[in-house]
Amino acid sequence: MSKQITVAGVTVDPGKKALGVIEIKDFWADGQCMEIPFMVLHGSKPGKTLFIQVAQHGSEVMGLDAVRRLIHELDPAEMSGTLIYCLPNPLAFREKARATMFDPKPGGMNRIWPGNPEGSLTERMAHLILEELVSHVDEVVDLHCAGRHCPVWVYYEPDGVSELAPRETAERSEEMARLFGAPVLYVEVEAYGGRKTLRAICVDKGIPAIVPELGGHSHFDEEIIQLTHVGLRNIMIDLRIIEGEIKLPKKQVKLKWRGDPKISVSYTQKGGVFVPTVKLGDIVKKGDPVGFIYSPRTFETIETLYSKQDGYVFTIRENPVAHQGDGLVSVPEILGWLEN
Repeated sequence: MSKQITVAGVTVDPGKKALGVIEIKDFWADGQCMEIPFMVLHGSKPGKTLFIQVAQHGSEVMGLDAVRRLIHELDPAEMSGTLIYCLPNPLAFREKARATMFDPKPGGMNRIWPGNPEGSLTERMAHLILEELVSHVDEVVDLHCAGRHCPVWVYYEPDGVSELAPRETAERSEEMARLFGAPVLYVEVEAYGGRKTLRAICVDKGIPAIVPELGGHSHFDEEIIQLTHVGLRNIMIDLRIIEGEIKLPKKQVKLKWRGDPKISVSYTQKGGVFVPTVKLGDIVKKGDPVGFIYSPRTFETIETLYSKQDGYVFTIRENPVAHQGDGLVSVPEILGWLEN
């Protein structure tokens, strides 16, 4: 039998679910407090604690429906361990914006971790989430949304990128990325975001963490919601928080993320209309053509674009109207394939 726990001032008995808020008093000019909502599902048996958050960037909400489905099917009385869910940036969420208009920092909340109790509005929220929720968990999944070029991919760091993280933290982060079941694992071989992302801060503290990026053509893309739902379940099953069968695709590709896009992205040197000659997921060699630019005045081809390196066609610019210097096709290097 597990013990009663207290999370951010909310006491939860074994086998129960509880809702709570992290309050920042005197937050608004009219004296009202700021509330950051969270939920705790505390299993009847002891075990690991998983933290999931959605919409750190307030407009990136596709992960919510996958979490909704997960929460509805979970019974804390049958769980071993704990699940904590948080909606970390309610200001940006209300505004349906990447960052709140009250604190429009570049990159939004995901560039200011670990926050600051005496800093900006967003820094104060991040500090409290880290101290009250994240610092007490075993693993972290930070759900984001991105372009439509890939259904889902997962960012993580391999061993050696963080100077602080032990090897087992990096190895577990990689295993979490695999378990999420995305077709693409994007390996951050360099430090990303100035080590001010939640994922980087967690890894530096020895907490394995991943960032699944959800693509698709709408926030109600059933394929992606299902994939995300299964991915979260897989991690919980592997942590033995719940029972079930881990479901993985037959193959997953590992791609090498580099901070300098010029390494992998083909840029146009002439304005015009872009036509790709490759498809997402194609394997190409350095120097292979990946598309061309034609003039909307004469309809003549005025430029051919070539791959910068051997790799995997990961993104193709959707809007065909291109200006000089636009990045149109990215081909990151393939680090390997996983066979499940």
